[in-house]
Amino acid sequence: MPQPLTRFGLLAVAALALIVPAALRAQATADQTGVGRELELHRQRAGEALRANDRTAAEREYRAILALAPRDSAAWTGLGVLQYGEGKAHDASHSLGEALRIDRSAPRAELFLALSQADLGDCSEAAPLLAKHFASEPAGNLQRLTGLALLGCTSDSADPLPAQQTAARLKQLYPGDADVLYASAELYTRLWNESAGELLAAHPDSFRVHQLAGEVYEAQKNYDQAIREYGLALAANPRLPRLHFRIGQLYLQQSGPDADAKAIEEFRLEQAADPNSAVAALAIAEIDRHQHKLDEAKPLYEQAVQLDPHLVEARVGLAQTLIGLHQLGPAVEQLHIALADHPENAQAHYALMLALREQGKLPEAAAEMATFRRLQTASDSNFQGKLNALLNARPQAGDALSK
Repeated sequence: MPQPLTRFGLLAVAALALIVPAALRAQATADQTGVGRELELHRQRAGEALRANDRTAAEREYRAILALAPRDSAAWTGLGVLQYGEGKAHDASHSLGEALRIDRSAPRAELFLALSQADLGDCSEAAPLLAKHFASEPAGNLQRLTGLALLGCTSDSADPLPAQQTAARLKQLYPGDADVLYASAELYTRLWNESAGELLAAHPDSFRVHQLAGEVYEAQKNYDQAIREYGLALAANPRLPRLHFRIGQLYLQQSGPDADAKAIEEFRLEQAADPNSAVAALAIAEIDRHQHKLDEAKPLYEQAVQLDPHLVEARVGLAQTLIGLHQLGPAVEQLHIALADHPENAQAHYALMLALREQGKLPEAAAEMATFRRLQTASDSNFQGKLNALLNARPQAGDALSK
């Protein structure tokens, strides 16, 4: 169930400030004497308090209105939205229910009642209304909040499709939003856990269980166990795609004295299982180039490029090999092709600088070097900015101790 959304209190007030004062004014009585004038004064004060983000004062004014006019649905709505924004879902549910009992078309009462019910875990009542308003609300904070509440209500359903559809729609509407990504990750993690549990229960001895265990160990950086589990999976199904490649990559990660030889053996087994594996050919070529076996690396890079013309690492590696073999013209040609698809690839610009410099084209080489430095600086700055943001978001040791 979704947690109480007190962090959205300001959003609730913002939505109310745009909607409820207008509804209140529409209900102004024609009788401008006595109670009528007093009601209008409280309505004006409620609007002013909302615009000033003074929720305490706004709540006081709504209660004053209700003391004079207990069947004022707009005041009940205003009070309920404020209570929802403060995380008082039970109180909000009561107030918004009163608004709807008085006027089934009370503006915003239905939506905020559904949000309050979601906070209380009453998703059987909330989910249909949340789905209705998520589909009809214009893009913005209120629709986003509605979608998150709907995702929370449907995530635990036996049928995962509605939650998956809501998550997909939220990610489409609000790409990169932290709350959307977090809620989606929780959904997909639960589905992964459920599917993994079903796999283990139904097929405990299958190669898929070993493959899954290998992926878990790899994520934990327990490479020895990951290699063991992948090996057991391959023993049961020798033609599993990309598994030899993954084992080879793990050997390289371990950096043992015979890591290159073990990795090459796995990459060749991958090629035997899948002759169209461009990444396996690329991986062997990279090892050969770093061992200065340029004549052996070249045909492997060419094979990788032929199998996957858009594999930029293969073209750049081929160009670097050609430069080492003093075949500058073909190297430049490969780099121009690579940069046409990947103009921001820093390594391609650096390799092109080397080739142009060897050709004596110093101004062009200088321009490529400038581009390389710009891309590297941007990459370093982006990393440093993310690192600083992460560090600044953490409490200092003294702050933590003082709390």
